Amino acid sequence: MVVTQVPIGRVTRCSTRGFVGAVRLPEPDIPAFGGFCVVETQHGQARVIGLIYDLSIEDDELARQMASAGDLSREQLADAQTNRQVPLEFSALTVGFAREGTYHYTLPPQPPLTLAEVYPLDVNEVHSFTERFDFLPLIFGADRLPVDDLLAAALKQASLTYPEKQRLPYLVQAGRECARFMAADLNRLENLIRSLQT
Repeated sequence: MVVTQVPIGRVTRCSTRGFVGAVRLPEPDIPAFGGFCVVETQHGQARVIGLIYDLSIEDDELARQMASAGDLSREQLADAQTNRQVPLEFSALTVGFAREGTYHYTLPPQPPLTLAEVYPLDVNEVHSFTERFDFLPLIFGADRLPVDDLLAAALKQASLTYPEKQRLPYLVQAGRECARFMAADLNRLENLIRSLQT
């Protein structure tokens, strides 16, 4: 795999259902909720595709001391929030994998290894991977995740890979596909469709 992008982190914990990564990046480069990412597995024979569903700032002794210090100057805040690298942890749900140029919308045979580099999935791959909605069952089947918010964020990101005139038709089709999973809860479906429109 030829990679020209900067990694967003390294795997710290993993399973076939998902992985957790740690990173120290300045704020503009922090991975985003609902972003697609990719990490190699099986010694580069396959690539696991993840969907970021949680981001958290790790325990930071200096930040705790500054928070309890009372009033802080603008310079101190700028230094702590902008200049210092932030210890960040992100969690990704596995939504498929790629092997030999083909996408598979199931769990991978093996998880990535610890300390494997995690990259953002590039725009062309996001487009190719999300052309089919076969990744949706893995999201709907996730336990204890903000599934509806994650769906809306992922589908909106996928729609941005299309020319502007094709974005709304893509989201309409996505809504139809989601309706198959939400037929028993019309309020939930309505909320998702509203989220897709904003």
